[in-house]
Amino acid sequence: MPIDTPISIDGVQVYYFRIHTPRRLYYSPKMVRRAKSLMTQVDAVHINGVFLWPGPRITQIARNEGVPVTISPRGMLMPELVAGKSRWLKKLWLAFMGRKSIAMSSTIHVTVRAEAEGMRQLGLDLAPILVLPNGVIAPPVVDPDLIAQVWEGIPPGRRVLYLGRLGWNKGIDMAIRATHAHEDAHILIVGYDEVGLRQQLEPELSRADGLLCGAFLGQIDGHEKWALLAGADVLLVPSVQENFANVVAEAMAVGTVVIATEGVGASTYLKKADADLVISRDQEVLNNRLAALLADPVRRSRIGDVSRKIAATDLGWPSIAAQMVKIYRGNQLD
Repeated sequence: MPIDTPISIDGVQVYYFRIHTPRRLYYSPKMVRRAKSLMTQVDAVHINGVFLWPGPRITQIARNEGVPVTISPRGMLMPELVAGKSRWLKKLWLAFMGRKSIAMSSTIHVTVRAEAEGMRQLGLDLAPILVLPNGVIAPPVVDPDLIAQVWEGIPPGRRVLYLGRLGWNKGIDMAIRATHAHEDAHILIVGYDEVGLRQQLEPELSRADGLLCGAFLGQIDGHEKWALLAGADVLLVPSVQENFANVVAEAMAVGTVVIATEGVGASTYLKKADADLVISRDQEVLNNRLAALLADPVRRSRIGDVSRKIAATDLGWPSIAAQMVKIYRGNQLD
């Protein structure tokens, strides 16, 4: 990958830079210098995240040049996350850099109302907050042969899916236990294992008769990912907390039923499809809801049709992109 040289990705000029110690903060002086050199050519700056070194530096440069800045915290400023891992480092960062950077921004973009409320609880509503969800574009057609291939040996009516990063806060253990509770269900667990979770949870896939109720497949992207989503009967998202959870929007776009916990931001859209799709984070409730949906193909089909329509109207990128342009221009949303 060329460094500090523009390359075109889908018609957009993208620059890559090396990061240096401290790497966790994405410390990259060359990135900041390049941003400064480009500042007179841009109409707006969009910063994603708040606990990375380039953000405050580039925000200050934009402010000095009179360029409006939109900050998207991406769920990092929810009270429970600030109070979680590395909480004292996060609080020090906010005290010495984060608050000032947020206050210098023109707009704070969040994907769900709960995120806006979380920032208000922390006293970080230091600029106008606008709520706009992430968008989704599903492939026009998912190859049925590829669906049959990725779900080989698992017939419809038994297909359960977990798709996303593997972490303890994601509730993968709950998803496995819910699958265990249904004697015919089979779960495929797909995603990048960032903490070695697979090794700890894989033994739990064994049933009493020695057969497996599922498998870990690792990370899968592209057409195969869409085939997994489109072929699943139910996607499980039993997370403790998710700022939005793009996989929910992706599943809805291909008409796959999703069961998600109340802490998942995109659950707002699931409720519009069927209120029973959003549950408390309780194992028995998850077990019963999964069993009921696997046993009812007519209901799954109805929910899938409604979900596609919601994804197209509420989460389609053309509409969201137009709204984002309004944010960049400092206008209120529709």
